[in-house]
Amino acid sequence: MEQIEMIERLREKAELTYDEAKGILESVNWNLLDAMIALEKEGKLKERQKMSYSTKQENLDCYGLENVNGKKESVGDILKRAVHWCGEVLLKGLNNKLCVERKGSKIIEIPVTIAVLLMIPAFYVIIIALLVAFFAGCKFSFSGPDLGTDKINDVLGRVEFEYHGKDEKSDNQNQDMDINDKK
Repeated sequence: MEQIEMIERLREKAELTYDEAKGILESVNWNLLDAMIALEKEGKLKERQKMSYSTKQENLDCYGLENVNGKKESVGDILKRAVHWCGEVLLKGLNNKLCVERKGSKIIEIPVTIAVLLMIPAFYVIIIALLVAFFAGCKFSFSGPDLGTDKINDVLGRVEFEYHGKDEKSDNQNQDMDINDKK
C-alpha cells in the first residue's frame, strides 16, 4: 500500500488533516495498525455507528397502519378484520340458497357458497349445465335473508319469462301455419 493510500485510510477512520495523518504514520514507521492503535488511545477515532435489531413492541410502531378513523392498526389487527369479513361472507353464502325449479317443483336448492366454490374447479361444466337448464324451461331464484328479495328474483323471472314468451309466440305461429296448411 502506498503512503498516500495509507494517509487516506487513516483519515477515513479519524478526523485528521493530511499533515496530522502523515505525522502519526511517520511516528509509527508507516504501520497503519500501530497508527490506529495510537489514535484509539488518544480517542481520536470516529465512533462506529451501532446497529441493533429488536423484536420489542415499542420498535414495531413502524408497521402500524392508519385506518379510516386515524387510529394506528397493526398488521395482526388488519388480518383479524379480513378473516372476520371472510367469515361473514361465508355465513351469508350458506344462509342464502340458489333454487332451480321446473314446472313448479324444486329440482335443486344449494347454498350460494357451495355454488361459487363449485364454479372454481368446474366453471365450464357449471355454465353448460346452467344453459341446458335454462333452455329446458327451468326457473332460477334465490331464497334467504339477504338474496331472497323480490328485485333479484324478478330479474331472474323476467329472463325466464322473456325466453318462454318468445317460445310461446313461435309455437302459436307454427300452429297457425299448420292450420293454414290443412285448409
